Amino acid sequence: MYDSRGVALHSELIHRWNHAFSILSIVAFPKKRLLFAGSQDSKILVFDLPTYNLIHTIRLGESQEETHTRSSVLCLARSEDENFLFSGGADSLVRIWSIGEKTIRDDFLPVTEIATVYSVTDIGDIFSLAYLDSLETIVFGCQNASLLYVENLIQKIEKKSSDRVENINRLPHRRYDKFFDSLGPTGCSSNSLSQTSLTFLQENCGAAIIEVPSENIIKYAHYGFVYSINKLCPRFNQLLEKSSQTSGAEHIISSAGDGISKLWEFSKDKQHNTVKISLINDKIDNEDSVISQTIEFPFLYCGLTDGIIKIWDLNTQQLISTLKTKHESDVISISVYMDHVFAIDESGITHFYQNQVNHWNPQQGKILSSEIFSKSIAGSVSLLTGGSDGSLTLWDITSLLSAVPLSSNTPINASSTLETTNSWAAYQPASLNNEEMLNTLRELISFQTVSQCKDTANTLSLRRCAIYLQQLFLKFGATNSQLFPLPDGGNPVVFAYFQGNGKVSQVKSAKKKRILWYGHYDVISSGNTFNWNTNPFTLTCENGYLKGRGVSDNKGPLVSAIHSVAYLFQRGELVNDVVFLVEGSEEIGSASLRQVCEKYHDIIGKDIDWILLSNSTWVDQEHPCLNYGLRGVINAQVKVWSDRPDGHSGLNGGVYDEPMVNLMKIVSKLQNDRNEILIPNFYSPLKDLTEEEYQRFQKITKLANIDESTTVQDLITNWTKPSLSMTTVKFSGPGNITVIPKSVTMGISIRLVPEQSVEQVKKDLKVYLEESFKQLNTQNHLEIKVLNEAEGWLGDPTNHAYQILKDEITAAWDVEPLLVREGGSISCLRMLERTFDAPAVQIPCGQSTDNGHLANENLRIKNWSNLTEILSKVFNKL
Repeated sequence: MYDSRGVALHSELIHRWNHAFSILSIVAFPKKRLLFAGSQDSKILVFDLPTYNLIHTIRLGESQEETHTRSSVLCLARSEDENFLFSGGADSLVRIWSIGEKTIRDDFLPVTEIATVYSVTDIGDIFSLAYLDSLETIVFGCQNASLLYVENLIQKIEKKSSDRVENINRLPHRRYDKFFDSLGPTGCSSNSLSQTSLTFLQENCGAAIIEVPSENIIKYAHYGFVYSINKLCPRFNQLLEKSSQTSGAEHIISSAGDGISKLWEFSKDKQHNTVKISLINDKIDNEDSVISQTIEFPFLYCGLTDGIIKIWDLNTQQLISTLKTKHESDVISISVYMDHVFAIDESGITHFYQNQVNHWNPQQGKILSSEIFSKSIAGSVSLLTGGSDGSLTLWDITSLLSAVPLSSNTPINASSTLETTNSWAAYQPASLNNEEMLNTLRELISFQTVSQCKDTANTLSLRRCAIYLQQLFLKFGATNSQLFPLPDGGNPVVFAYFQGNGKVSQVKSAKKKRILWYGHYDVISSGNTFNWNTNPFTLTCENGYLKGRGVSDNKGPLVSAIHSVAYLFQRGELVNDVVFLVEGSEEIGSASLRQVCEKYHDIIGKDIDWILLSNSTWVDQEHPCLNYGLRGVINAQVKVWSDRPDGHSGLNGGVYDEPMVNLMKIVSKLQNDRNEILIPNFYSPLKDLTEEEYQRFQKITKLANIDESTTVQDLITNWTKPSLSMTTVKFSGPGNITVIPKSVTMGISIRLVPEQSVEQVKKDLKVYLEESFKQLNTQNHLEIKVLNEAEGWLGDPTNHAYQILKDEITAAWDVEPLLVREGGSISCLRMLERTFDAPAVQIPCGQSTDNGHLANENLRIKNWSNLTEILSKVFNKL
């Protein structure tokens, strides 16, 4: 196996077994160290993993010479305790096998068929099945597009044991068929059973015969063959329980030839000792037949025709990525482990991971089945594949996964047999202890949540981080926590609500407040990792500092807020209601947050009193600060291009208008020689600085440990005046100094102050540049594109919230905080104030040396723990 650069990737062939007929289905029993393979010729082959020996062959049904029945084993499943094996296939039967313990001395494996499940309805082939252990329920999908299930299997097996002879002739291959069982020209049926065979079965069949109740047949569950069924892992069951309030339910995803992936809930009706099924969601439309599927929490991977693999977020039911194999044939089987996707088609195995796509052909004819599992040997992960040539191959893929360290947030593949434990704690104590908080932060930092990168790896990591936060809130006791999907399919917003449970002040005028904490879980790219002293996505604690991408911006402050609220709530001391709104797109402009806030306004809260956030730093390393002002921003691209191709200065210079020259001429008119911005009306809304603010700024220059050359006027310019910067230039062609580019694009970043209107400045900018371009009378073309924007924000540093924070910060640091403004922007802040009609308060956490968007981002632990203590008091005092 080789990657796109021709470098060998070590996927070692451990063993190959050969059989005379195709291997159609496989399942591993890693605890018992067994492999089961279902074949085309009505057999289940049992292999011993330690010795790789074939130790048992299970033959389905009766003597093939007498009955001529078709019973290819199309699907296999197992119970979680590995005591039961389930098989389904072309004979319309589900067989249940008891699997005993293997004896070491003679490799004897006790295997007993304990039940056969059938339907009086002709269902055709059984393509998929799953066993729901907690409900003792088998569910299977069929050729006639129906979904069938039988609950309380163990009870029914025990009860039906005495009825097995009576019911055996009701099995599908014994029932009369008006077409296949007609007498024909010979006057006799070719498929009838002899009296000898019937007597043999009545005397020797030891399995209970269980009929699927008619009410347990979901006719037309799909409009196509039901190719795949996967059960959801315990994590997802409990997430869905929170939203449906159904206790002890299990869930499956079924997919079929109609292209729809459907989510079903199975719940216990204790009164009647039955299981109810209900369709929860049928909005996952793949728009093509789903041939195969698998789940790795929280994602659904659907293998389609033409080599397409679609990846869905099951929590929000959104399509988040699409992969495609080179050979564009049906994805017959798909296996996933820790974001490594192994897609099986007729050409072999295609391996997707991050931005790499690799392919190898294991020489098995056409591969028909696959599964990933972990052997008992620590760290060893194997891929098992079955082919049309009868071969079954076992590959060690551990080296392919070596780039991904196993961590506590390693995902579950609910349909596989990985020996990975992922426990869900219904409740987890929250502590203000640094060690407990570090565990939370360590998990958050490990997610590579770079929102600027749109590749599959970052997309999945962002979604996993959102799910982790949702789970964390629920573990800590949040009354409600859910993911709000973005309308454009972007990274979801995490919402959580903690209902105040402490006593409100006895003062008559006192009432419970509702406080919104805003944060974000996305980060800026780490850039060149050679510039880092530590791994950017591994939390490092060193010399009193936290190090890693996101520790300061914004995962560290977010953890402080979460733990402070959870700590109060769990002690019954949270006086006010607190809601969290944590987005995953702040670093790319929070483009869809407004739509989310408007859509879910009533859930977030109609009566928000305060908006708190911590998304900035101090002005130095010594003085705590409170921020009450930010500039706005308009980031735009100005592009000029020609209909002519790239030219040469020797051949074309001076012959026609050049895009670079045109661009330089119009952008030069944006500022004069005194750096004054010439956009019409640009300065009209500006107000003079008040004397009170001037005194604040003067105090900062005297007390803060900043550059001695920094003056009050410098702070005024940076914090309260607008600016225009020309930041990037991109052009077509190879970049040689003699090449005249066909197109040139310049980036322009305009910082605005709160008095200025973003909409008005955008309009004036566009009109001014278009008019300047028109005056050039050129044949070239102009395009002005706004990439992102944010309004300026100005808070009231004299209000109640700022006074409370000022007192608590002073108590924690033994010095009054400096009241500061900043030259940077937070895209959504003014929008949040307007949407919820509540004032915002900015609480800087780290120091001026945090390197928020640079290499070696850090946060002093003392700052971090003090913020937590401060917030634990402020949330109750507001």
